[in-house]
Amino acid sequence: MGATPLCNGAELCDELRSGDVNSFTATYRGDPASREIASMSGFRLIADPSPLTVGHLLLLPERHYLSFGHLDAARSDLVRSALCLLRPLYVATFGQMTILEHGSSSTIPSACITHAHWHVLPIDGARLVDVIARDGLVAVPLPDFTALRQFAAADRPYYYCCYGDSSHVAFDAQRRVRAQYLRSAVGAMLGIPDPEWDWSLVIRKNLLRATMVATQGWRERLAKVPTAPAVRA
Repeated sequence: MGATPLCNGAELCDELRSGDVNSFTATYRGDPASREIASMSGFRLIADPSPLTVGHLLLLPERHYLSFGHLDAARSDLVRSALCLLRPLYVATFGQMTILEHGSSSTIPSACITHAHWHVLPIDGARLVDVIARDGLVAVPLPDFTALRQFAAADRPYYYCCYGDSSHVAFDAQRRVRAQYLRSAVGAMLGIPDPEWDWSLVIRKNLLRATMVATQGWRERLAKVPTAPAVRA
């Protein structure tokens, strides 16, 4: 368990390598020039390129992991530090904060993008858990996000939801529900018509641009995440 040495052309990896040619640059054509909001000790906070709402962000490690369940202990500590800074800033800006992940496995790399990434959204996480449960998936309460390692160790995909100050819930994702499942569930909550939650069908460039405006100044405030000496990029 740990970092996968090669990214095999995953979209986020290509963008992290600072290449000039990727789907974001092709779609937005310099407006904005970048979707990066902050860089935090081996992690990046960026705007989702096809946002479901203003404030739709992605948090991802710079190294290639299949999921946050595959992170080692040192990087997990950095995630905690990042969240301590991010959560109050995000809630003050957007009102509430929920984290979502579709964690991939090596046998079922079923997330739409197989580079580990958390969706950060200003939605009611408890309500979303109820929506997922109504689709027949069984919620498994977790003490915190590091318990996702049990899925990574078993090489099983999962859905993860974190909301409030300390609510962490996972769902086994081996049973396929529908493509882009978490986006579809959030879309239903937000009243987005089916299938307009599909990231490839409706881009909503205005929402990304509004998100970049709302997060101006975050880079300096989030740069205080400590660097762990044991972590190597």
